[in-house]
Amino acid sequence: SMDTLLRRLVQRVDTLEAARSDLASKVDALQSDNGRLNQKVDGLTRDNAILREEIASLKYGESTAERSRKRPKNAHFSLTTLGNDAHVRIASFLNAKGIARLGRTCRHFGKGFVGSGGQMTSLAEELAGQIVEGSATDYEKSTLVGGEKIKMLHELEQMRLPLSFKQLIGSARAIRYSQPENKSMISMSRDANRYEVTAISNHVMRTGKHYVSFNISETGGRRVTHSYFLNFGVLRPIKDWDKKGLLDFEPACFYDVYNKEYEQYRAQLLAEKTDEWGDSLHCCCFDSDEGRCYYANWDGEDGSERVGWEGE
Repeated sequence: SMDTLLRRLVQRVDTLEAARSDLASKVDALQSDNGRLNQKVDGLTRDNAILREEIASLKYGESTAERSRKRPKNAHFSLTTLGNDAHVRIASFLNAKGIARLGRTCRHFGKGFVGSGGQMTSLAEELAGQIVEGSATDYEKSTLVGGEKIKMLHELEQMRLPLSFKQLIGSARAIRYSQPENKSMISMSRDANRYEVTAISNHVMRTGKHYVSFNISETGGRRVTHSYFLNFGVLRPIKDWDKKGLLDFEPACFYDVYNKEYEQYRAQLLAEKTDEWGDSLHCCCFDSDEGRCYYANWDGEDGSERVGWEGE
C-alpha cells in the first residue's frame, strides 16, 4: 500500500542520513589525524636538521657557540633518544676523532657498559669497532693491532690515505716538497748528490705486512741515475728530527770518515727508544741501485744482504 511504501522511504532516508553522519565523523577524524601527522613530520624535519648539524659539528669541529647561534632556541633534540641502529648510522659519517669527541662530550656515548664481546666498553668504542668490522678488508684487519677500537679506526683511516712525508731531514737545498700543500711528493735537486737527505713518514706500522709504491720521475731533461743512491726502507718511530737543522742524515747512520757525526746520531736515536721497539732491528733499507738490503741496530750491529735484484 501507499502507507507502507512511504514508511520504507522514510526508513531509507534515515539510514542514508546516519551513514552520511558517520562518514562525516570519520572525515573529521582523518583530518585530525592528518593534522597530527603533519605536526610530526614538521618535528622530524626539525630534528633531522639538528641531527645533521650535530654530525657536522662532530666531524668538522664546529664550536658549541657557533652551533648555539645557528640553532633555534625552541629546538630540543637528543642523540640518546635514538636506537643503536641509528647510532651506527650516525657514526658512519664520523671519523675516529669525531667518535672520540662524541664519547668525551656525551656521557651516554662515553660511559661504560658491557659490549657485544662481553667486555666493559663505551658506546663510542662499540660504534668504532662496528665500523672497523664492517668496512675493513681482511688485509687491512691483518695490519691492525687489537685493543682500543677508536685507535684501530684511526689507524685504518691513516692507512687509506696517500703516504705522506711529515719530516724532511737534510739540506733544504737538496730536498723539499714539490708542492707545499702536498706532503706525498718530494723533489730532490742536484745538491742531493752532495748530501745524504731523508724523507720520513710518521705512519707507524705495528703488525702485518704493509705495501707502498713509489713513482720516480725526472725533470729538466735529467735522468734519474745511480748517482742519487735512492734507498727505501723502514725505521723505528722518531720525532722532530726535521727540526734539528741537519745538513746530512740517513737513518742507518753507518759510520764512515765522511760522516763522523753519525756515531753521536745513533746515541740520540736510541734515546727515543720505547719498550715497543724490542732489542733487535732499528732500521733497514733497500738500495734500488745495488739491489741490496741494509740493516742497522743502532746499538752497533749492522749488516747487509743481497736479495738478487741488480737495480735499473
